[in-house]
Amino acid sequence: MVRAGVGALVAGFVVASASGCSLLLDFDSVGDDGGDDLPYTQAECDYKEPNNAVAEAAMVMPGDIGPAAVCAGSTDDRDLYRFTVPAGTTSVSVSVSFTNRPTGDLDLRITDMSGATTLGQSRGFENLEQIMCPGASPVCPMLAPGDYIFEVFPATPGAINRYEFSLLLTP
Repeated sequence: MVRAGVGALVAGFVVASASGCSLLLDFDSVGDDGGDDLPYTQAECDYKEPNNAVAEAAMVMPGDIGPAAVCAGSTDDRDLYRFTVPAGTTSVSVSVSFTNRPTGDLDLRITDMSGATTLGQSRGFENLEQIMCPGASPVCPMLAPGDYIFEVFPATPGAINRYEFSLLLTP
């Protein structure tokens, strides 16, 4: 119990109260733990880094999920992951889920290994971006056996957010 005019420290916050009034002050600092100031932790920012370019695309397998993050501090942070489609695969599904915040909309695309040819792209406004190959919405062809890249990137310049991803290969 907090008496009128007496403050209390609660989980990184200072709660001050007076008769009929209360005040909540957030003393969480940017970059320390991803608390209230950033939507991610440093560990999520560092997941499989460096992976901001095609040559650095980090290998992932079905079952890998992150969590990872597109982070502040770079003008164009993006995360690229390489995956292998084995012979006999009939469909590939890649999804990215996140909590959409005013500055945190993320998008998803699948490309060939050069990164030059986009095979499928999801640019929605919800908390989930998903591409199924073969698929019609968004369009994506059947993926032949081989290596591909999926990229998680800001929907608008400067967007940041944490996310989890899923890679499903169906025989």
